[in-house]
Amino acid sequence: MLVIDNGVIARAELDVQINTAKAYPRSIQRFVEYATSLVTMDEATAQSCFYCLPRKDKDGVRKEIKGGSIRLAEIIANSWGNIHAATRIVENDGQHITAEACAWDLENNVKITVQNKVSIQFGGKDGKKPYTANTDMQTMLSNAACAKALRNAIFKVVPQALVNRILDTAMKFAIGDQKTINSKVAEVFDKLTKMGMAKDKILEYYERATLSDITSDDLKSLIGVGTAIKEGYIKPDEVFEMEKEESNLSAAEKITNLLHSKKTFAEEAEKANG
Repeated sequence: MLVIDNGVIARAELDVQINTAKAYPRSIQRFVEYATSLVTMDEATAQSCFYCLPRKDKDGVRKEIKGGSIRLAEIIANSWGNIHAATRIVENDGQHITAEACAWDLENNVKITVQNKVSIQFGGKDGKKPYTANTDMQTMLSNAACAKALRNAIFKVVPQALVNRILDTAMKFAIGDQKTINSKVAEVFDKLTKMGMAKDKILEYYERATLSDITSDDLKSLIGVGTAIKEGYIKPDEVFEMEKEESNLSAAEKITNLLHSKKTFAEEAEKANG
C-alpha cells in the first residue's frame, strides 16, 4: 500500500515557491504601478478599498474607526507577489471564535501570524444572562474574523509606507477632483439612502446644513461607511448611533457588537431595492 507523507509534499511545494521567488524577485516600482492601476481601475474598486465606522463617545465627540479594507489587502497581496497567505478558525470555545491568518513573504523570508478573536455571546448587560449566537451568525462572525485577521497579516508583512501610499491613491480616486465633488456627494447620498440611512441623520452627524456643504473629508468618510455596510461591519440604521453604555469597550469589541445582527447586508440591500 502506498503511503503519502503530506508533510513531505507540503515542504516540497514550499521549496518550489521559495526558489521561484528568488528566481523572479519583485520590483517595488512594478508593485506600486500595478497596485495603483488596480485600485484606480474604476470608482467602485477604489471605494471598496477603505472603510469607516463613525461613532460618538460618551461626551458626543465624533470618532472614526477607519482603514484599509480586505479588498485593498487582496490587491496589495496580488501586486506584492511572492507571498503566501492563508487564514483559518483555530478555536471556538463557546464564548469566542478565534481566527488565525498568516502572511509569508517568500522572497524576504518574513512571516507574520495574526489572530483575531470575536465574541459569540450577546445580551449579557444589566444582570441579564447572555445568549450564544446561532449557527448562521457564528458563520458570519467567523468569516468576518478571518477576513480581518488576513487583512492585518498582509498589512504587516508588506511595508506600511507602501500600503498607505496605495490607500491614499484609492481614496483620492474615489473622491475625485473639486469639479466633480458635488455630483459624487449626490451619488453617495443616493446609495446610502437606498441602503436605509436617513439623509437628515447624515447631515446632522457631519454638522452640515445641505449636501453642498459636504466637504471632501466628509465624502471620504461617507464612502468608507458604504464599504463598512457592504462588508457587514454595521447595519445602516446603526451607523451614527451613540452607544454611551459601550464607551469603555475597545474598538475590536465595538466592531464585534456591530457585526451581530439578525439581518445581513444582502437582506437589507434587497429590501432597499425591492
